[in-house]
Formats: sequence, C-alpha cells, structure tokens
Amino acid sequence: MEFRVLGPVEIWSEGVRVAIGGRQPRLLLAALVLEANRPVPADRLIDLIWAQAPPPSARATVQAMVSRLRATFRQIGASAQLLSERGAYRLHTDPATVDAHRFSALVQQAAGSSDDRTTVELLDRALDLWRGEPLLDVVDDSGRQLLCSGLVEARWTAAEDRADALLRLGRTRRVVRELSDQVAGQPYRHRLVGQLMTALYLEGQADRASEVYRDLRTRLHDDLGLEPSRELSRLHRLILRGEPVLPAERDDALPSVPHRPEELPQDVPGFIGRTDEMTRLDQLSGGSSATTVWVLSGIPGVGKTALAVRWAHRVRDAFPDGQMFIDLRGFDVERPPVTPSAALGQLLGGLGVDPRVVPDDQDGRVSLFRSTMTGRRILLVLDNARDADQVIPLIPPSGTVLITSRRRLGELVVRAGARSLLLGVLSPTDSVRLLAAMLGDEAVRVEAGAAARLAHLCGHLPLALRIAAANLQTSGHPHIAGLAEELDEGGPLTSLTVDGADEGAVTKAFAMSYRALPTAQQRMFRHIGLVPGGSFTPHVAAALEGVAPPIATRTLRALASAHLIEHQGGDRYRFHDLLRQYAVDRLVTEDDDTTRHDARQRLLEHYRSRADAAGRQLIPHFLRLPGPVPQQSFPDADEASAWLDAEAANVIAAINHAADHGHARFVWQLTDALRAWFHQRGRRAEWLSAATGGLAAAQAANDLTAQASMHLSIALAHVTAGRYEEARQHLLDGLRINAHDRWPEGRTALLNNLSAVHQRLGNPRAAIDCAQQSLELNRQYRNDGGEAMSLANLGFAHWQLGALSQADQHIRDALACAERSGSRYNEAVLLVDLAGIRRDRGDQEAAEELYNRALVANRDLGYRYGEATALSGRALLWSMTGRAPRACADARQAVALTQEIGDAGTEAWAREAYGRVLLAAERPAEAAEEHRLALDLARQTRFVWCEASALVGLAAVCLATEQPDVAREHAEAALRMAIEAGYRLIESRALGLVKTLDD
Repeated sequence: MEFRVLGPVEIWSEGVRVAIGGRQPRLLLAALVLEANRPVPADRLIDLIWAQAPPPSARATVQAMVSRLRATFRQIGASAQLLSERGAYRLHTDPATVDAHRFSALVQQAAGSSDDRTTVELLDRALDLWRGEPLLDVVDDSGRQLLCSGLVEARWTAAEDRADALLRLGRTRRVVRELSDQVAGQPYRHRLVGQLMTALYLEGQADRASEVYRDLRTRLHDDLGLEPSRELSRLHRLILRGEPVLPAERDDALPSVPHRPEELPQDVPGFIGRTDEMTRLDQLSGGSSATTVWVLSGIPGVGKTALAVRWAHRVRDAFPDGQMFIDLRGFDVERPPVTPSAALGQLLGGLGVDPRVVPDDQDGRVSLFRSTMTGRRILLVLDNARDADQVIPLIPPSGTVLITSRRRLGELVVRAGARSLLLGVLSPTDSVRLLAAMLGDEAVRVEAGAAARLAHLCGHLPLALRIAAANLQTSGHPHIAGLAEELDEGGPLTSLTVDGADEGAVTKAFAMSYRALPTAQQRMFRHIGLVPGGSFTPHVAAALEGVAPPIATRTLRALASAHLIEHQGGDRYRFHDLLRQYAVDRLVTEDDDTTRHDARQRLLEHYRSRADAAGRQLIPHFLRLPGPVPQQSFPDADEASAWLDAEAANVIAAINHAADHGHARFVWQLTDALRAWFHQRGRRAEWLSAATGGLAAAQAANDLTAQASMHLSIALAHVTAGRYEEARQHLLDGLRINAHDRWPEGRTALLNNLSAVHQRLGNPRAAIDCAQQSLELNRQYRNDGGEAMSLANLGFAHWQLGALSQADQHIRDALACAERSGSRYNEAVLLVDLAGIRRDRGDQEAAEELYNRALVANRDLGYRYGEATALSGRALLWSMTGRAPRACADARQAVALTQEIGDAGTEAWAREAYGRVLLAAERPAEAAEEHRLALDLARQTRFVWCEASALVGLAAVCLATEQPDVAREHAEAALRMAIEAGYRLIESRALGLVKTLDD
C-alpha cells in the first residue's frame, strides 16, 4: 500500500490506484497522511474541508468520511489504520508507505553521502517522487502554503543540492539546461540563481551569467527594495573580473542565517500545572512541514502568557533559528493595539534586517518578512492579540506561531489553519500547589482548608492567587484563614470590567494588595499606569512622581514583590495588562484631573529632556526647536545611543499619548528630539509617522514655528529615502509658513536644505539662490554654524557649475566658520568637498592630504556618509595618479558603506565613481555594471548630476569596448543634460567623447 501526496492525492495498492471519492475525502486523507502517526483534531479537519462556515452536519460528515476510508482500507487488506483519539483522528501506518516520508529519507541519505555521484542518484530518486505540486487536486496555492510550505521548500533545497553536486562533477551544460527554467519560476532563490550563473560562466557564457544577476537585482530592488546577497554579489564580481569560480563545497552552498533572535521574556518562576496543555502543544507543534499556528485563548488572569512563555522556554532547542516575542497590546486600556505594519517592523528588526531596507507600506513588509522567514525554524509568540486581522500578516511561511488572546479567534482556524486551545482556570489541586510554592508547603499543610477556600475565592486564577499570596507575605496577615476571611467579606471594589470574564475574584485580590500598600506606593502604582510604552525604569517612575530615582527604585521593587508589576531584568519593569487596567481605574477614581495632567506633563517632559540630550550627543550639529537646553547630558555618544535604542519605542508611544491627551506641544517636541536617532538608525517609517503627527498637532495649535520644524523634519526623512521632490515641497511649505522670520535659525535651515535638494534635482543656480539667502540671514544673526552650511552649499553648487575658483573660496570660508562654531561634523564634510575641488583643479598633492584628513575626521565621528564620500573621492584621485589597486579598494569600500547607510543617492554617487575607477583599471565589463547600477539609482532618486555623470561613464565604457553607436547615444544624452543644468565639468567630459567619436 502507498499513500501519495507529492502531486494528486492518491492511494495505490499492488500497482492499482484505489478509488477514494471526491475532493473532500481526498483532502481529509491528505491532512492525515501529512501528519502520519500524529493526531489531527476533528475541528482542524472541519476547518480545512469547509473554508467558509461549516454546515451543522460537518462533524457527522467527517465521521462518515473516516468510516468510508476505514472500509476502503479493509477491502484492500491494508495494514494502515485510522484511529480515533479524544476528538482527533490519527493515521497509523509505516512511514515508508508515504511518498513525502520517502522523499525526506532519500534527501537525508544524500546529505550523508560523501560521493557526488551517489548524491545525484539519491536526489534524482527523491525528486522523481514528485508528480506536480503537493496536494495538486485538493487545495489551491493558499491551502498548499498552509499545509505543506516546508515540504515545498525541502523540494527546492534538494534540487539545489543536486545542482551543486552536478557542478562539482563538471556537468555544467546539464545544469544550465535544467536551471534556466527553474530560475524563471523561482526568481528570488539566490542559491539557484548563483548555481545558474556559475554553470553559465563555466560554459564560457560570462555575459549571460551577468545578465542573470542583473535581472535578479532589478527584480529585488523593484519588488522588495533589497539587494542580492553578499555571496551572490561576490560571485558576480569574480565573473566580471574573469577570476576562477568553483562550485560550492559541501555544506557551503547555503548562506549563513543573518541573525538568530532570542527575545523570550524571563521564564515564569514557580509555574504550576498545565501539564495536559503543554503535552498537547508538544504533540502537535513543530513536527510538520507546514507552519503550525496555535491560538491560546482564555479569560484575563488565567495565565495565557505565562503558559506561552513557559512552553516556549521548554522547547527552545527545537527552534534552532531563534525565538521571537511581541506584545500586540490587543486589550490595553491606555495604548492602542500594535498595527500589523508596526509589528512587522519590529519582527524584521529582530531578524537582523536593516531598518533602512524595510518598506514603508505593509504589503512590502509582509513580502520581506515572509522571504526572510522562509525555511527557518523559528518560534514566534504573538501575545495579547485582538483579532485575526491583526495577526494574519504576521504568520510566516514556516515555523511555529503561538498566539495568546482573550478571544477564541475562530477566524484564524479558517484563514490560517490554526489549532485552538482554550485555557481554563487551574484545578483546585493545582491552585493549592501554587499557593504552597509561594507560601511554603508547611504553611499550606497546616491550613489546608483555608488554602482551598482562598483558592476558591481567587477563582482559581493564577494571577489572583499570586497576588493574594504576595499580600499574605508582605501585609502581616498571620494566617491564610484571616486573608480568606477578608477577601470573602469584600465586595466588588472597582469598576474594572473585562470582556468575557467574571472578574470579581481578580479585582478583590488586586484591591486587597493595593490597600495594603503605603500611600506613596499606592500613588506610584496608580501613576505608572500612565506610562504609554511597554516598559518603564525607575527614572520614568521618578519623573512621574517628582521624586529621586533611588526612591522610585525602592518603590518599584516593593510593587514587584507584591506581584503588582513584573520585573523584566536590569532596571526595567512592566505591567500585566489587567493590572495596568486596574491602576488606570484607580487613577481615574482617586486622582483629580489636575493631578493626572501634571503627572503626564512630568512624564512627557522627562522623555523630551532625555531624548533631546541624547540627540545632541548623537548628532550635535542638528538644528533644534527653540527651548531650554537639557540640564543633564550623556557622557558620550555610545551611552546616548544606548538610551535611545532602549527607550525610542516608549518615546514614540509617548508621542501618540501626548496627541491623545491634550499635550499637543510634546507631539512635535518629542519628534524633534528623536530626529537624530531617526536619522542615524534609518527609521524612516517611524520618522515620517511621528513628524506627520507633529505637523497635524502644530497646525491644530496654530504654532507656526512648530509647523515649520515638522515640515523640515518630514523633508529630511524624504531626503534619506532619496525622495527629493517630496522633500522640496515640504521645504517650500516650511518657508512659506516661516516667511516673516519667526524662527530665523529654522528659516536658514530650510533654505540650506532646499539648496541641497536643488543640487540633487539638477538646479545648481536655484541652489545658489537659496544658499545666498541663507548666508545673508546667518550673517545677520551671527550664526557661524549656519553660515558654514550656507557657504558649503554655495561651494558645492559652484563646483557643479564648474566654477572651481569660486567653489574653492566658498568652501575655505565655510571651514573657517565651522572651526569658529566648533562643529566637527561640518568640518569633516567640508574637508571632503575641498579635496574634490582641489582634485578637479589639478592640485593632486593638496587633494590627497585633504582626503586623508577628511577620512580621519569622519571616522573619528563615526559619520559613515562622510567616510563614504571621502573614499569615493580619494578613489578617483588614486585612479587619476595611476594607483589602480588602491583606487579599487577605496571605491569598493565606499559602495559597501553606502549600502549600509541605505541612502540611494549616495550609493549612486559611489557606484558612479567606482565605475570610472574600474574603467581606468582596464576592467570595462565591471565598469559598465557599476555605471548601470549608478544610472538606475540616480534615475530612481532624480539625482541629475549623478545621472549625467553615469551616462558619460557608460559612453566611455562603450567606446573602450568598440560600441560607438551606443557610446554616442549615451554621450549625447549626457551632453544635453549637462548643458541644461549648467554642469560644465560633465559637459566637458561628454563633449570630449563626442569629438573622439566624430574623429
């Protein structure tokens, strides 16, 4: 007997296909076969068969289909059995009867073989088992992804392993023939693409290999905003240089995993019970080839998160690629639920994805998340989910997902094939065991009856039991019976309400512990309920209360001992969502509006002051809104950066909190304070969201200075993304609002940035006009730092126009201003510009000295943008003076830096320089590739100067490789652009090429 699922679903017996009915019984059989020898809940089968609402007779229909399959097994004398187990069905069979199992076994044998011929033979046999897409006749693509995405991934991995073995055997022509079609169908599989490139190159088809690479790079950039892997880029460079390329050695073919997240919260101490639930999770998680999704639901306080965290710690070794945890805040009373887009951003960050390449839109983030997670065995815990729409975008194509929620989320069963586990209260026995774990066995044994009564009064809810026990430990009750008596006498003490729960026992336990606190601790407990972020520190609590941090530390420790807050480790604490709700309820009941307003004000001012101080340390030369300078500073940039990394999510939450609670000025002030962090970390999506909210708040408050500041912030966010036209519009709006110099420093900054944007957009004369206006204002207000930037923009624009003598003078004047103002950042960037001008003036010795100084200065500051531009410029200088190896090394490093920075315009500039260096080094094929990439990036960002220069570079490459017609086309296009913009140096280069072609 044989079960087949690698194609149409079939049963074969003694060489004859067995009739098994229509789609529904075949789908039921397929689900059981894929989970052979493991129980499959009847509810899951029902959800798989009826994608929409199942009919009332669904369970009976499943039972009937199972009965018919059993009859079929008996008729053919099959050894397989269909067993019923506690609401589930299990197919008991020899794994060798299942084609999917035989496939996996053959793949494992191939992996253990040391002979490539044997490997190919075994993988041929494994792949021959496939007769099409798995479950071909019973599911569509979404159903296939749900049931067997891991199996599909294993098929492609096997095909790639086979291709590597064929390459090592020298069968390159066969690999080209087979992989050409496969790559067309799987264009994002880097390993497959690399194998095809290798085979083509070894077949003497280097141009076709490069074309395959360019096709992939274009697809990745257009669809996902990504670059090819480093391994693939390195292979392409070897091909362009004509260097030897060897097939992948065993175990080296797959790229290394970029990052292994370990994000689980601390394990729950004294965890009691839940044996049956954990056993069920163990049995039905992680062993299937498909994504496993669990929904763990139950009333508040029943211990959903505790069970999820305990189980996750217990099975962490089963997930070698990492474990991730995110609180979705589905039922938080003070904070909105986490949006899917924001959650995806957090998850991608945990996976090590650079935020600069994370798309702004949710669909793009979903695509990137799924591609990053494909084939990885990761456990993902999604805590406190509100509804199916919140979590569907977060479900990866492989791994295990454990979702906790107060709701059953039945829609996930249909849409994601989720399994559901409803968590009830603890049993009476486990409730008493939990009390004993906290109070000691002897105390509970002596008062066994009172302990059982206390457990009953706490509703057998773990949260209530823990708080009651903590109250007994800290409040001076000598006996369990006394506490139970007090708890029994109390009535509902708050207006706390919870969906789907009788919360009396919980609120009574909360109230008893709360009333036992000293007044100061009660007050802090209430007030930390105002914290909008996910966690808080003693400094935050101190700000809320207006007390010293050591006092806040002692108070938080006392609250944690009473189990009213949770200690996360280090100096960070958090609330259980129910306790946060109780704290807010007490706050509304016991504190008047003025007290609450003042506490929020102190909290927001704390975040503003600390974020401002950190930002000033991080990027000192950034303009800030008018206001008090923070009294406390950070000792160095590392500490400032660490504070921002730890607290930025809370500050962003505070921005939204301020908008919702009538503290409008903090919306724009906090956004302005975070601007340096947004810029340095490349967090464009959060930056734009915060600044847009700040602009709306400023408009509502009719604060024109704040409006101008937010337009400037939005513009800078667009600049970092290469969206220069959008940046230009916001800068113009900011200038219109700030027309009467309400904020002189702001107006000069808007003009300076508009000048820089005009330079990128191909308007150097407009750039000069803006810079000149800014210069006059800066001199009027004696602003040396602003004057340096104005002169820098004048110098750069004149450099673009080819007026090198004027450019040189402006940059030297700018350097003098930067030195007077003490701006090391400005000085470091200006050294790069002056070096480039001296290089173009032919003063190579001075240029070399300036580039070397610029590199030292920018590296000392950790300013990667300045370092990248200095390396690009010095590479051109080395190239001009015949030092090709040094030039290529600098240019390569510059390109790598710009990719890390994520600034497409700067990358275009670096690649254009690299192309010129490569051509001078007589490597025209590589030069052409770099110029094409530079041209693409320049056009995407509308960086006109770079576009024109890249066209000249391509023309030079075509001339060198005897393609005169193409060379003329590029040169003439560059010439037209240069004449229109006034780029005299580029015009001269293009004209020289045209004349050469005419001769």
